[in-house]
Amino acid sequence: MAMLASSKKQLHQRQILDKLRSPWAILVSVLLAVYVGTTHPALAETVAPFGDLYLGLLKMCVLPILLSAITASLGRLMSSPDAKQYIRKILLVFPVSLLITSSVACAIAFIMGPGRNLSESTLANLGVLVKDSSLDFEVSLTGPAVIADSGPSISDIVMTFVPDNIFSALSEGQTLKVLFFSIMFGISLGLLNKHFSDSVFLLLDSVFKSFNQLMQWLTLVLPLGLFSLLSYQLSQQGVEVVTSMLNFVLVAIVTFALIYAICTLLIWRQSRLPLPRVLTALREPTVLSLATSSSFACLPSAIATLSEKLNFDRQTINLVTPLTITLCRFGSVVYFALAALFVAQLYDKLLGPLEVGVVILGSIVAGMATSGVTGILTLTMLGIVLDPLGLPLEAVLVLFIAIDPLIDPMRTLGIVHTAMAVTTVIAEEKETLPAVPLSSQA
Repeated sequence: MAMLASSKKQLHQRQILDKLRSPWAILVSVLLAVYVGTTHPALAETVAPFGDLYLGLLKMCVLPILLSAITASLGRLMSSPDAKQYIRKILLVFPVSLLITSSVACAIAFIMGPGRNLSESTLANLGVLVKDSSLDFEVSLTGPAVIADSGPSISDIVMTFVPDNIFSALSEGQTLKVLFFSIMFGISLGLLNKHFSDSVFLLLDSVFKSFNQLMQWLTLVLPLGLFSLLSYQLSQQGVEVVTSMLNFVLVAIVTFALIYAICTLLIWRQSRLPLPRVLTALREPTVLSLATSSSFACLPSAIATLSEKLNFDRQTINLVTPLTITLCRFGSVVYFALAALFVAQLYDKLLGPLEVGVVILGSIVAGMATSGVTGILTLTMLGIVLDPLGLPLEAVLVLFIAIDPLIDPMRTLGIVHTAMAVTTVIAEEKETLPAVPLSSQA
């Protein structure tokens, strides 16, 4: 009887946790924030410190997760004997596919202009939000952005990647430099003798799992954190600040739908199977992506779909698909490109060829930096793209947080589905590796 009561209690607790993590809880918190922020500004100001604390805790998890996930993934790839025959293809297909994806997102944002032609009152509200933020520069939303005498040079951009002191980069939260270090460290670690590298991989896995567990705990109070952040901003600026994001949501939906269609056609071409069969096979990972908003939760389904239903080589899929989902993060790349151009258009900032290149490449780097990160923690990486452009992240972050329950499932679908399409390109020849004796698999 005691065991039965304990099981019922655990089940009840799990149901409560699932409800706290559900999109419905986020929606309720957004609606409450709109009500409190517009009708009870004093209450909104009272709970504001909790929102700042919550945002700080989220940012605290970024660098440890980034360092451990990227380093371990690349290290294991370099140390795997089966991966050597794929490295040349990976080094070609990954960068090209990322460049195409980011460029397509930028082109759509330029054409549809989600941040253009907004009402003067909305721009004025956002301008006040920037003025009240803790930034050491000022940008006006009611006229052209003030551009410095010269934009960032190539050497300046390169130096934003390379850390001269990794410990200083970690203590100062310089995500771009930590990402570069993680890539170089992972490659060198993978080339070491397995006897020396295994203990480091074990340590990195422990770091990743620890901070991932912390993130799971933080998601339990996400509705309260979002309520605190959004209600305070609305009490200062009004509800029109949030409604200004409707254009962005529409453009994001169109972009993700277009990329999904292109990737489906690519998978169909690579599989050489009838289109109805391909669409039926892709249904499960598509539904899981939208339902779970977790790309890693969709990984088993993606592997099974490609290898069992679409007849791609299992060993190739097992190696390439996890690496693609971990490193490439296509959905995040698309999102950052759209978001960066949206903010640039809000500020009426003219972007030359160099700045557009910064957006394209910066979105790729920011997307890779989200490896192992889910939910609104992903949004903090947007600063990687905005900082070189002289645009503020803090002033617009709460806006992106408010609409993230709508965008996050599409972003996850973009990660999983595009990764599957890229995997089929690498597995195009369907070469089968030499059979491994059953006795060695025990």
